[in-house]
Amino acid sequence: MVQVPSRLPPLIRRDAPPPLAVHDLTVRFGSVAAVDGVRFSVAVRSIVGLVGPNGCGKTTTLRALLGLAEPSAGSISVAGAPGGSIDARSQVAWLPDEPHGLDELTVGEYLDLVAALYGADDGFGIRAATYLDAFGLADRRRTTLGALSHGVRRAIAFVAAVALDPPLLVVDEATAALDPGAVLVLREALRAHARRGRGVLLATQDLHFASETCDRVILLDRGRVVAEGRVRELLACFSVDSLEDAFEVALGREGRLSEVRRALEAL
Repeated sequence: MVQVPSRLPPLIRRDAPPPLAVHDLTVRFGSVAAVDGVRFSVAVRSIVGLVGPNGCGKTTTLRALLGLAEPSAGSISVAGAPGGSIDARSQVAWLPDEPHGLDELTVGEYLDLVAALYGADDGFGIRAATYLDAFGLADRRRTTLGALSHGVRRAIAFVAAVALDPPLLVVDEATAALDPGAVLVLREALRAHARRGRGVLLATQDLHFASETCDRVILLDRGRVVAEGRVRELLACFSVDSLEDAFEVALGREGRLSEVRRALEAL
């Protein structure tokens, strides 16, 4: 049974700066603009989805806001701190799409290490235990990370990140390797984190998960924002019934699936 935590730290102030503000971000690699004039924000109590095809600029955008890629132009603010600064990095917890390393540590040791490295508050242990229980992983504290499956390893990495209770939680490929039950728990955990006055940025290609979870969705293509808004606004804008269809129309590929079906039927 999932245990309800008895004590949590106060909510973030209502007048706190937004967890993330990106203004006209451009990141170039030589003559190629991987990100070209991207602008968006993540407000408190919100979940924003960053979606797009491979090579659209999602990963480069994440790397820039994490301070791992140098912007060529524009600016990033994380909870009021300049992007890439020590203050900004201290306000972000990141779940990469491929967590790795530290295989010799047990789950419990890994969580203790994360708490120590980030100077976590006293509520970290309560939150971590609650999330572990929610994912059905409370009995894995003595299991080494190297002995876990890819999906369970990602769930443990998520527990560590969200238990830090950061103003901004960044999740790359949110549902990758998770089983259906873990995906449902992830959705509820993200919603709970946002309700506490935090912000969440998801980079994902799982359009169904984005439509079910995100308050706003940003569609990227070739480094630029091609559409953004609430899911219902995007559906109305493109006169479609699903985010998947909105994605195809926004990219100018609305007839592609019909062509694929005809080609496959002709085999």
